[in-house]
Amino acid sequence: MTATQDDRALAPTPAARVPPIGKLLVGVGLAWGVYQLVLFGVRLWVDHRIERSEGTQVVDFAVADLDGRMWRTADLRGRAIVLHFFRSHCEVCLAERPAIEALESRVDPQQVQLLGVLLDRVEGYPQATTERTLAALAYRHPILVADAAFVDAFHGAGWAHVTPVTYVIDATGRIARSLRGRQSIDALTAALPAGSSKPR
Repeated sequence: MTATQDDRALAPTPAARVPPIGKLLVGVGLAWGVYQLVLFGVRLWVDHRIERSEGTQVVDFAVADLDGRMWRTADLRGRAIVLHFFRSHCEVCLAERPAIEALESRVDPQQVQLLGVLLDRVEGYPQATTERTLAALAYRHPILVADAAFVDAFHGAGWAHVTPVTYVIDATGRIARSLRGRQSIDALTAALPAGSSKPR
């Protein structure tokens, strides 16, 4: 037998070159890559859906807060509104909490109404979970308890888990800015209408 024939005899068959565990790892890697690609596409689509609301007129709403007070679009005319969408089981919402707390003290309440928008009811979270989240965040501004119709008027109840999202509505009722994801206090302040924050 020649050396070439020996080499051929000793060479592994194609099926033997990749052990079963290797094939499994390759399959998992490919599946993970496809998942990440789909996730990236969904994020782009949701971001576009949120951002395309800029320049549109906010829908008329009437939503109760945690204390039972009704908040209506008509009652807020003449002031800017900041709607901050958040929910339980959102680590980014917790991370953004210091910026929202700073915004609470920085806005002029005569010109800007800051309203939290709690999405737990839309997401179907238990009351005990909601109570823990509210205790952890300890926001001082009013918190609206959103229903599916309210969320649909913005970026869709099907995307209620996409948080945090912040909409800045000017005094005429037009959505001036829509911000997706964790924001710094500087980004939040920059999104406000000119002259609506207190002097620093």
